[in-house]
Amino acid sequence: MIRRVWEMLLEREIRMGSAPSSVALVISKEAMAPRWWRKVGDVAGWCTSLDIREATIFAATSGAGRGRIGSAEAAAAELSKLPAKGRLLFEEGEISFGKGGPLDLVVSLGCSGKAEVTSAIRSVLEDVSSGLMDPQDIDETTIEARLRLKQRPDLLIRIGGRELSDFMIWQSAYSELYFIDRSWESLEKVDFLRAVRDYQRRERRFGK
Repeated sequence: MIRRVWEMLLEREIRMGSAPSSVALVISKEAMAPRWWRKVGDVAGWCTSLDIREATIFAATSGAGRGRIGSAEAAAAELSKLPAKGRLLFEEGEISFGKGGPLDLVVSLGCSGKAEVTSAIRSVLEDVSSGLMDPQDIDETTIEARLRLKQRPDLLIRIGGRELSDFMIWQSAYSELYFIDRSWESLEKVDFLRAVRDYQRRERRFGK
């Protein structure tokens, strides 16, 4: 009862300001849960209730090959029930999910930011090598166009631990960071609301 009252007060305060348009949640390996995708629906609902338009979730995984694909397929089956449109990304490909809705949800299963940027740069170099592009024409826009993730999170929430992650290392250059020292499974709505409220109280400087 007390938790629900606290949630209502936080939501009321948040609605008096501007919520982030795009958020990213990065789950550390230590904070992961075996069936981590079951919590995604809760987070999607929290975002929708605050009119957040984009949410990107990184789920760390130590699996590889067929094991990771199996995990992705199980997650996609559960995520397909959500009232959101989205993509589940993994190194071997991606799966579309969701029934459509106001939230654009992307879940990345173990795809690191360094690997994403490396792949984008490799793609550019291939075009240069084949004569399709002049090296002088390469700029930030060229790299960004080849990244798998197009979102630019206003707020990046790190779940578990205090260390940074390389997820969305390019896109989150000017994101506000917030750390929650809890497991993914024990994450509660009040934790998420506190993160959004903290974001609202900051003065964004965009690297200046």
